Amino acid sequence: MKRFLLPLICLFVWFLAPEPASADMTCSFTGSQPFSFGNVDFGLYSDSGQDGSMTVKCDDFVIFGFLNAFNSPNRICVSLNEGTGGGEAGWRYLTDTTNNNKVKFQLYTDKTRIESYKPDIAFGKDVAIDWGVLTVLSPVTGTANYPIYAWLPKQQNVPEGEYSTRITAHFKYMRKDGANPVGCNFGGKSSSATFNVRVKVASRCSLDVTQHIDFGSWQDLNEPRDQEGKVAVTCDKGTSYKLYLGWGAQGDAGTTRYMANGDEKISYNLFLDKQRSNLWDGVFGGEKPSGGGDGNKRTFPIYARVPKQKTPSPGTYTDNVIVTLDYD
Repeated sequence: MKRFLLPLICLFVWFLAPEPASADMTCSFTGSQPFSFGNVDFGLYSDSGQDGSMTVKCDDFVIFGFLNAFNSPNRICVSLNEGTGGGEAGWRYLTDTTNNNKVKFQLYTDKTRIESYKPDIAFGKDVAIDWGVLTVLSPVTGTANYPIYAWLPKQQNVPEGEYSTRITAHFKYMRKDGANPVGCNFGGKSSSATFNVRVKVASRCSLDVTQHIDFGSWQDLNEPRDQEGKVAVTCDKGTSYKLYLGWGAQGDAGTTRYMANGDEKISYNLFLDKQRSNLWDGVFGGEKPSGGGDGNKRTFPIYARVPKQKTPSPGTYTDNVIVTLDYD
């Protein structure tokens, strides 16, 4: 009879022993490697995402556990603050060194990028870490990952430069102790981790010849003939630029431009001012318009003149002038 009593007593101990107190559970958190959207030219850019994660590691000591019936899985919640760049209207911000210029972005809990991480821990994203199938008088370690899906939308009028923010992740964690807490409104311990988000915005300009120069048809060149052209420049905010006009296919750099028809030529020139006193120079030295971008189109007139000269043979005289926009 005694041989059968011992297993029966053990069986009762197995199912009736309460969960003894154990050492305090501890958790550590590792922030994601810096999110970097790389070098971005918003003029050529489409919306883009980057994926990362945060890792949580928890240590505890379990007296006895079987299929999580007697042990206490950890319950963990995480929230992400707005970051050092701040945020508003559903966006977080990356800022440059002046803190005056911003690039908007967002961090999401799901790959579809619908639900963003909230700054308030009460609305954080929660997970549970279980210790395994069978644990007896053993220290245990569990890990879990919080995915982070970053999103950088296309945006306009962003000055060139490096933009960044430092995000702080706030954590709350506790033993499950029976029923799961509802949401993240529970007590427990707190911890934090940080990570950076970065992007480098390239300067962006566009150039468009909006009006070519056509002197029309004339019987002679016994007096000056004037005409105008136009070029338009659009540069991102804060982008400095200079605009150059080349000397054409037949020109003498620094002095005169020529239109040609075979071996015959007609001299002409291009000027910065309506009075046609300031020559529009080429790339090397001389006069040239310059400015700083503000994201809006700026139109520059080109004042052209064919001076009085000997009338050549009838025909069509042409020249091609290269317009160069230098910006940084």
